[in-house]
Amino acid sequence: MKMRVAVLFLFVLAAGCSAAWDRSNVTGAQLVADTDACRVTATGGRLELQETLSGRTALLLPVSTLDHRAFAACMRERGYEQGFAD
Repeated sequence: MKMRVAVLFLFVLAAGCSAAWDRSNVTGAQLVADTDACRVTATGGRLELQETLSGRTALLLPVSTLDHRAFAACMRERGYEQGFAD
């Protein structure tokens, strides 16, 4: 029970401290498009080997990671400033 409360607290805390990007005279659609484009640019992928339950065969599973610094640089290049959501 204590673990559930701690996890819930961390989710609420993280939601309250999320980063927001702001630029004057930008529409919601443009913000979404810029965010998606920067996410694609800043995401690196690789294939990871995973053994099956039988242990005889390996599967290639795609794994992607977001480079937060590259994402932030891309958004700044597009004229956004980083702040924090309330």
